[in-house]
Amino acid sequence: MKELQRIRRSSLSGSTSSLTRRSSISQKDIQALQETLQKQQKVSAQVVLALLVLVPPATFFIFYSISMHTGLFVPTITALFFRFPFVLQCIPPLWDTVAWKFSIVHCAIQLIFYWVLPHDHALVMSSAGDQLREINSFFSCILTCLLYVLGASAGIYKGDLVYIHFNSIILIFAILAVVIWAALIASYHFGTGNSVTTITEFWFGIENHPKVLDIDLKSFIRTRFTFVIWPLFVISALYFHKITYGKISTSLICASSVQLLYIFQFHWNEDLYLNSLDSKRCDCGFYRLWADFVLGPIIYTSPIAVLAATNRSVGLISNGLFCITAVGAMIFTSKCDRQKYEFRKSKGSLKVGGVDPFFISAKYRTDSGETNANLLLGSGHWGVCRHPNYTSEAISFLAFSAFQGFPSVLAHLPAIFVSLFLLVRAFTDENRCLIKYGQYWAQYCAKVKYRFLPGVF
Repeated sequence: MKELQRIRRSSLSGSTSSLTRRSSISQKDIQALQETLQKQQKVSAQVVLALLVLVPPATFFIFYSISMHTGLFVPTITALFFRFPFVLQCIPPLWDTVAWKFSIVHCAIQLIFYWVLPHDHALVMSSAGDQLREINSFFSCILTCLLYVLGASAGIYKGDLVYIHFNSIILIFAILAVVIWAALIASYHFGTGNSVTTITEFWFGIENHPKVLDIDLKSFIRTRFTFVIWPLFVISALYFHKITYGKISTSLICASSVQLLYIFQFHWNEDLYLNSLDSKRCDCGFYRLWADFVLGPIIYTSPIAVLAATNRSVGLISNGLFCITAVGAMIFTSKCDRQKYEFRKSKGSLKVGGVDPFFISAKYRTDSGETNANLLLGSGHWGVCRHPNYTSEAISFLAFSAFQGFPSVLAHLPAIFVSLFLLVRAFTDENRCLIKYGQYWAQYCAKVKYRFLPGVF
């Protein structure tokens, strides 16, 4: 053990010192850049107000176009601006009793499954201290899907229920997002006294993991609503397509299969989600609730919605290539995230490719002023580029969208949005890392030069 530690220390010091020699950025330059980035990262109240005003109607515009006109731009504009009741058509029916019944039952079932089903334990690592979290979203998702199929098979309801009433279900979820956020604001004001005082705090939130009935609200919504309504929609769309057209198109079968695989692997790797920057860094504000309750389900289900409605199908070879691309990208994303998680879990002692990995022990100061350190892995998948998981994630969603062919630009807008979002988030993450780690991050970038594609960018 002592010999292993000696080898690892020798490898680390040699690597970091060589990086220092190769880096042309001085510590003074780093400090100046950190100060500039800190100023740039502050989002103005005007920008936040614009987002708050524009995002909800834009969300329902895209939703209306995809669900009612399969993403075709001209029919969408014609219906909204030249036919009564004009833009109000974007608002789904509110008094849909079936949608309300489904939403209430769905919420009740997810709560019951959360409390009753057996739990595994996931280690969540953070600078504040590691903790064990109970997880069971995989079993909850599988059982929910099975119950839905059994209920449809028994004739309790039609199998295409979710697909038919999805517009109203999303509107109910939007109302639920607003109600939950209003309840959180009230609890802050009357409970902790930590009130939401600015529009920026309203949009981004002030608490990372608010709890209700000892349930992590942010994780619960993500795993029990966003990533459970999605597979239910896929299954329901298959029922709808079979009822409408008599048989299921090849592209819909392929797209549904890879999306279900993506969903189930997300739940299977719930520990990776809990350790992601998205889970540990983003506060639970209106933006997060809207994204998980409304925007996420709309974006994720859009390719299936178009395929189910149009009976469109690309060629057999194209379907095969898209399936291989999607599955390969999903597996690679999971391997990247798992490699980093296991490496940090082992405190840097995990071998990568059978050898000691390269990493930098990046020191930083916590909010309380204490010195801490994170391990920046520069070997394996993370030695090829700095964001291999973002690259493969974008490829997955582009492959999902490709099964549609090219019906319209709007039909592919959700996949483009996901790709651009990951691109922006990668640059945001890098700015935050530079602010947090300073010279250590500059050294890491000197070792791992490319962001997304090795040898390209």
